[in-house]
Amino acid sequence: MRVFGLRRGGILSQSVERAGGSRASGPASPADRRNVALLPAPHRRPAGHVVLLAALLALLVLVSFAPSTGVAFAQGTEIPDRLVLGMVPFHESDRLIRSLDPLAEMLSERLGRPVEATVATAPEALIEGLRSRKVDIGIFGPFALVLAEQRAGAVVILNSIRNGRESYRAQFIVRADSGIESLADLKGKVWAVPGLTSTSGYLFPRLALADAGIDGLTDVTVVNMVTHDATVMAVYYGDADFGTTFEDAQDVLIGELPDVNEKIKVIYRTDPIPNDGVVVRKELHPDLIHEIQQALVEIGQTEEGQALLTELFRVTAFVPATSERYEIVRRTYELLKDELQL
Repeated sequence: MRVFGLRRGGILSQSVERAGGSRASGPASPADRRNVALLPAPHRRPAGHVVLLAALLALLVLVSFAPSTGVAFAQGTEIPDRLVLGMVPFHESDRLIRSLDPLAEMLSERLGRPVEATVATAPEALIEGLRSRKVDIGIFGPFALVLAEQRAGAVVILNSIRNGRESYRAQFIVRADSGIESLADLKGKVWAVPGLTSTSGYLFPRLALADAGIDGLTDVTVVNMVTHDATVMAVYYGDADFGTTFEDAQDVLIGELPDVNEKIKVIYRTDPIPNDGVVVRKELHPDLIHEIQQALVEIGQTEEGQALLTELFRVTAFVPATSERYEIVRRTYELLKDELQL
């Protein structure tokens, strides 16, 4: 598989943008917590075996997304004086920075302690922040959330609500004038993705392509656009033949590209995927974890909070959740991990 970055709209720098002041206390030093380094992408190699799609289909039928209650959190001991909230951009980074600070302020008011905001350029950076105790709370897409559990021992506390639902779908988009009508037409094309750890942008589409007889490692050329916005723009401007994003991602760009829904069409949507979630690092005390969980739920119940969450990443509320909610994503990853080498 060849993976490239395109010039238009991508956020390709390997750094973390900071929205807030330095952290004065906690298990790591303020200097250490100021920057979360982006991990280099590990080597990926093609695999010759066929993905077990029948197993995935069975999982999609059997796994329930029912809300979880009565959560018993890990027995950490830390209660930091300050907390760091981290997120990877769902939109272009400047828009995210403008909206993440107010969320940190809302959390600070409810928790009675300062909360700082950190914007990472990639999920790997945010996962490393949790693992190294530089980040306390992380908002992740489903696949990256599962990786955060595995690599950093992160504790799942919330699932998000989007359009009144706890799940969403991935979509394949092409230019309306491309002549591409189905997945079968995508072999040999250039594929724009919002990241190789994106559930809707890469993981589930990989399986959909395999089901259509297309090897996502060798039959297409992948370009990593880093965000969903940039992925849509790559297709819109003709820099890529097709792209994969979360459902209706192009609607976010209507203000900037009024004719986006005329120039772009959807040729395929996947089965449902659990929405984005929130995790905390495992070292935090269970009482503090519960306070964080309740504070974010309460924020989503206010008019101001709903408006902010919608601007931030197109959700309106949070509901309590555990790791179990993301079992379909975890098992899907297990089917592909030998190929992905993530």
